[in-house]
Amino acid sequence: MPIIDAIRSMKLLTFENDPDNSWSLNNTLRQAGYHCRGYCSIDVLLESPWAGESDMSIIDSDGLDDERLGYLAQALSPDRPMLFVGTDEHRLAGLSRDADGYLVKPVSARGLVACVKSTLSRAWDRYATSGPMAFGRYVFEPHGRSVLVGGRRVSLTQKEFQLALLLFRNVARPVSRVYIAGTVWRHDERINVRTMTAHISAIRSKLQLRADADYALSPIYNYGYRLDPVRRNRLPAARQAMPLIPVGVPG
Repeated sequence: MPIIDAIRSMKLLTFENDPDNSWSLNNTLRQAGYHCRGYCSIDVLLESPWAGESDMSIIDSDGLDDERLGYLAQALSPDRPMLFVGTDEHRLAGLSRDADGYLVKPVSARGLVACVKSTLSRAWDRYATSGPMAFGRYVFEPHGRSVLVGGRRVSLTQKEFQLALLLFRNVARPVSRVYIAGTVWRHDERINVRTMTAHISAIRSKLQLRADADYALSPIYNYGYRLDPVRRNRLPAARQAMPLIPVGVPG
Protein backbone atom coordinates (compact mmCIF):
# COMPACT_ATOMS: atom_id res chain seq x y z
CA MET A 1 0.00 0.00 0.00
CA PRO A 2 1.72 3.23 -1.10
CA ILE A 3 2.73 5.77 1.53
CA ILE A 4 3.50 9.46 1.06
CA ASP A 5 6.22 10.80 3.35
CA ALA A 6 5.14 14.45 3.21
CA ILE A 7 8.18 16.25 4.51
CA ARG A 8 10.59 14.24 2.37
CA SER A 9 8.74 14.90 -0.85
CA MET A 10 7.80 18.57 -0.74
CA LYS A 11 9.14 20.72 -3.57
CA LEU A 12 11.02 23.84 -2.55
CA LEU A 13 12.01 26.53 -5.02
CA THR A 14 14.92 28.79 -4.10
CA PHE A 15 16.33 31.98 -5.58
CA GLU A 16 19.86 33.09 -4.74
CA ASN A 17 22.01 35.40 -6.89
CA ASP A 18 25.29 33.80 -5.89
CA PRO A 19 25.82 30.28 -7.36
CA ASP A 20 27.94 29.11 -4.41
CA ASN A 21 25.39 30.29 -1.87
CA SER A 22 22.63 28.74 -3.96
CA TRP A 23 24.38 25.37 -3.88
CA SER A 24 24.87 25.59 -0.11
CA LEU A 25 21.24 26.57 0.49
CA ASN A 26 19.83 23.77 -1.63
CA ASN A 27 22.26 21.20 -0.30
CA THR A 28 21.10 21.95 3.25
CA LEU A 29 17.46 21.50 2.27
CA ARG A 30 18.15 18.31 0.33
CA GLN A 31 19.92 16.82 3.32
CA ALA A 32 16.77 17.54 5.31
CA GLY A 33 14.84 15.48 2.77
CA TYR A 34 13.27 18.16 0.59
CA HIS A 35 13.20 18.19 -3.21
CA CYS A 36 14.80 21.49 -4.24
CA ARG A 37 15.35 23.46 -7.39
CA GLY A 38 17.65 26.47 -7.16
CA TYR A 39 17.76 29.47 -9.51
CA CYS A 40 20.20 32.36 -9.87
CA SER A 41 18.20 34.14 -12.60
CA ILE A 42 14.69 35.52 -12.13
CA ASP A 43 13.89 35.17 -15.83
CA VAL A 44 14.88 31.50 -15.86
CA LEU A 45 12.98 30.91 -12.62
CA LEU A 46 9.72 32.38 -13.92
CA GLU A 47 9.90 30.27 -17.09
CA SER A 48 10.29 27.07 -15.08
CA PRO A 49 7.32 24.77 -14.31
CA TRP A 50 8.47 24.88 -10.70
CA ALA A 51 7.31 28.50 -10.48
CA GLY A 52 3.73 27.23 -10.33
CA GLU A 53 4.25 23.76 -8.89
CA SER A 54 6.52 24.33 -5.90
CA ASP A 55 5.15 23.86 -2.39
CA MET A 56 7.19 26.75 -0.99
CA SER A 57 9.58 29.46 -2.22
CA ILE A 58 12.72 30.73 -0.48
CA ILE A 59 13.96 34.02 -1.90
CA ASP A 60 17.26 35.78 -1.17
CA SER A 61 16.43 39.49 -1.14
CA ASP A 62 20.01 40.77 -1.37
CA GLY A 63 20.71 42.38 -4.73
CA LEU A 64 17.02 42.83 -5.62
CA ASP A 65 15.11 46.07 -5.22
CA ASP A 66 11.71 46.15 -3.52
CA GLU A 67 9.79 46.41 -6.79
CA ARG A 68 11.48 43.32 -8.22
CA LEU A 69 10.90 41.40 -5.01
CA GLY A 70 7.23 42.36 -4.95
CA TYR A 71 6.81 41.23 -8.54
CA LEU A 72 8.50 37.93 -7.75
CA ALA A 73 6.33 37.38 -4.70
CA GLN A 74 3.16 37.81 -6.76
CA ALA A 75 4.39 35.62 -9.60
CA LEU A 76 5.36 32.66 -7.44
CA SER A 77 2.02 31.18 -6.44
CA PRO A 78 1.02 33.92 -3.96
CA ASP A 79 -1.22 31.56 -1.97
CA ARG A 80 1.69 29.27 -1.14
CA PRO A 81 4.32 29.85 1.55
CA MET A 82 7.25 32.15 0.85
CA LEU A 83 10.32 32.89 2.97
CA PHE A 84 12.71 35.81 2.47
CA VAL A 85 16.40 35.58 3.38
CA GLY A 86 18.80 38.54 3.53
CA THR A 87 21.29 40.64 5.49
CA ASP A 88 19.14 43.72 6.19
CA GLU A 89 16.75 42.82 9.01
CA HIS A 90 14.92 46.16 8.89
CA ARG A 91 14.21 45.73 5.19
CA LEU A 92 13.19 42.11 5.61
CA ALA A 93 10.71 43.05 8.32
CA GLY A 94 9.10 45.51 5.93
CA LEU A 95 9.03 43.00 3.10
CA SER A 96 7.51 40.26 5.23
CA ARG A 97 4.00 41.51 4.37
CA ASP A 98 4.53 39.80 1.01
CA ALA A 99 5.90 36.62 2.59
CA ASP A 100 5.31 34.21 5.46
CA GLY A 101 8.52 35.02 7.29
CA TYR A 102 12.18 35.91 6.94
CA LEU A 103 15.65 34.85 8.06
CA VAL A 104 18.61 37.16 8.64
CA LYS A 105 22.00 36.01 7.38
CA PRO A 106 24.09 34.23 8.43
CA VAL A 107 21.64 31.34 8.77
CA SER A 108 22.57 28.00 10.30
CA ALA A 109 21.48 24.79 8.60
CA ARG A 110 19.40 23.81 11.61
CA GLY A 111 17.77 27.24 11.76
CA LEU A 112 16.90 27.16 8.07
CA VAL A 113 15.27 23.73 8.21
CA ALA A 114 13.34 24.58 11.38
CA CYS A 115 12.08 27.83 9.86
CA VAL A 116 10.96 26.11 6.66
CA LYS A 117 8.96 23.54 8.59
CA SER A 118 7.31 26.10 10.90
CA THR A 119 6.52 28.40 7.95
CA LEU A 120 4.73 25.60 6.14
CA SER A 121 2.66 24.89 9.24
CA ARG A 122 1.78 28.54 9.87
CA ALA A 123 0.75 29.03 6.26
CA TRP A 124 -2.06 26.56 6.74
CA ASP A 125 -3.06 27.84 10.18
CA ARG A 126 -3.32 31.39 8.86
CA TYR A 127 -6.21 30.74 6.51
CA ALA A 128 -7.68 27.61 8.09
CA THR A 129 -8.70 29.60 11.19
CA SER A 130 -9.84 32.80 9.50
CA GLY A 131 -13.42 33.96 8.95
CA PRO A 132 -15.88 32.77 6.29
CA MET A 133 -14.47 32.60 2.76
CA ALA A 134 -16.64 32.68 -0.35
CA PHE A 135 -15.91 31.09 -3.71
CA GLY A 136 -18.99 31.72 -5.83
CA ARG A 137 -21.86 29.73 -4.29
CA TYR A 138 -19.47 28.02 -1.88
CA VAL A 139 -18.98 29.69 1.50
CA PHE A 140 -16.51 28.09 3.91
CA GLU A 141 -17.15 28.50 7.63
CA PRO A 142 -13.94 27.36 9.38
CA HIS A 143 -15.22 27.41 12.95
CA GLY A 144 -18.16 25.16 12.15
CA ARG A 145 -16.29 22.96 9.65
CA SER A 146 -19.14 23.39 7.21
CA VAL A 147 -19.66 24.76 3.72
CA LEU A 148 -22.72 26.59 2.45
CA VAL A 149 -23.44 25.48 -1.10
CA GLY A 150 -26.02 27.83 -2.57
CA GLY A 151 -27.37 28.37 0.96
CA ARG A 152 -27.46 24.66 1.81
CA ARG A 153 -25.21 23.72 4.72
CA VAL A 154 -22.92 20.74 4.17
CA SER A 155 -21.09 19.35 7.20
CA LEU A 156 -17.57 18.01 6.72
CA THR A 157 -15.01 16.29 8.89
CA GLN A 158 -11.98 18.34 9.89
CA LYS A 159 -9.74 16.78 7.23
CA GLU A 160 -12.43 17.02 4.55
CA PHE A 161 -12.89 20.71 5.34
CA GLN A 162 -9.14 21.42 5.25
CA LEU A 163 -8.73 19.51 2.00
CA ALA A 164 -11.68 21.22 0.29
CA LEU A 165 -10.49 24.67 1.39
CA LEU A 166 -6.98 23.94 0.15
CA LEU A 167 -8.31 23.00 -3.29
CA PHE A 168 -10.53 26.09 -3.52
CA ARG A 169 -7.63 28.32 -2.47
CA ASN A 170 -5.70 26.85 -5.41
CA VAL A 171 -8.53 26.79 -7.96
CA ALA A 172 -7.45 26.20 -11.58
CA ARG A 173 -4.03 25.16 -10.32
CA PRO A 174 -2.62 21.61 -10.07
CA VAL A 175 -2.12 20.57 -6.46
CA SER A 176 0.24 17.69 -5.74
CA ARG A 177 -0.57 14.86 -3.36
CA VAL A 178 2.64 15.75 -1.58
CA TYR A 179 1.47 19.32 -1.01
CA ILE A 180 -1.90 18.06 0.21
CA ALA A 181 -0.24 15.61 2.59
CA GLY A 182 2.11 18.23 3.94
CA THR A 183 -0.58 20.88 4.38
CA VAL A 184 -3.60 18.91 5.56
CA TRP A 185 -1.94 15.97 7.30
CA ARG A 186 1.07 18.01 8.47
CA HIS A 187 4.68 17.58 7.51
CA ASP A 188 5.85 15.16 10.15
CA GLU A 189 3.11 12.59 9.60
CA ARG A 190 2.73 9.76 7.11
CA ILE A 191 -0.44 9.60 5.08
CA ASN A 192 -1.77 6.58 3.25
CA VAL A 193 -2.62 7.38 -0.38
CA ARG A 194 -5.83 5.37 -0.12
CA THR A 195 -6.93 7.54 2.80
CA MET A 196 -6.34 10.69 0.78
CA THR A 197 -8.28 9.26 -2.16
CA ALA A 198 -11.20 8.48 0.14
CA HIS A 199 -11.25 12.07 1.40
CA ILE A 200 -11.14 13.38 -2.18
CA SER A 201 -14.07 11.16 -3.10
CA ALA A 202 -16.02 12.34 -0.06
CA ILE A 203 -15.68 16.06 -0.77
CA ARG A 204 -16.38 15.55 -4.48
CA SER A 205 -19.66 13.88 -3.53
CA LYS A 206 -20.67 16.15 -0.64
CA LEU A 207 -19.83 19.41 -2.43
CA GLN A 208 -20.93 18.19 -5.89
CA LEU A 209 -17.60 18.98 -7.51
CA ARG A 210 -18.33 17.55 -10.94
CA ALA A 211 -18.60 18.67 -14.54
CA ASP A 212 -22.32 19.53 -14.35
CA ALA A 213 -21.85 21.81 -11.31
CA ASP A 214 -19.98 25.07 -10.67
CA TYR A 215 -16.63 23.40 -10.03
CA ALA A 216 -15.17 20.10 -11.17
CA LEU A 217 -12.52 18.16 -9.24
CA SER A 218 -10.30 16.00 -11.43
CA PRO A 219 -7.32 13.73 -10.75
CA ILE A 220 -3.96 14.37 -12.39
CA TYR A 221 -2.23 11.09 -13.16
CA ASN A 222 0.77 10.38 -10.97
CA TYR A 223 0.65 13.90 -9.48
CA GLY A 224 -2.45 15.04 -7.61
CA TYR A 225 -5.69 16.91 -8.25
CA ARG A 226 -7.07 20.06 -9.83
CA LEU A 227 -10.24 22.00 -9.11
CA ASP A 228 -11.56 24.01 -12.05
CA PRO A 229 -14.55 26.31 -12.53
CA VAL A 230 -17.03 24.89 -15.01
CA ARG A 231 -17.73 27.03 -18.06
CA ARG A 232 -21.43 27.05 -18.76
CA ASN A 233 -21.41 29.09 -21.97
CA ARG A 234 -20.11 26.30 -24.17
CA LEU A 235 -22.40 24.62 -26.69
CA PRO A 236 -22.63 20.82 -26.66
CA ALA A 237 -19.95 19.21 -28.82
CA ALA A 238 -22.47 18.05 -31.44
CA ARG A 239 -23.79 21.58 -31.90
CA GLN A 240 -20.32 23.11 -31.99
CA ALA A 241 -19.50 21.01 -35.04
CA MET A 242 -22.53 22.25 -37.01
CA PRO A 243 -22.02 25.16 -39.45
CA LEU A 244 -23.68 28.37 -38.33
CA ILE A 245 -26.17 29.87 -40.85
CA PRO A 246 -26.98 33.59 -40.43
CA VAL A 247 -30.62 34.25 -39.55
CA GLY A 248 -32.65 35.40 -42.56
CA VAL A 249 -30.23 34.07 -45.17
CA PRO A 250 -31.66 31.26 -47.35
CA GLY A 251 -29.80 27.95 -46.95
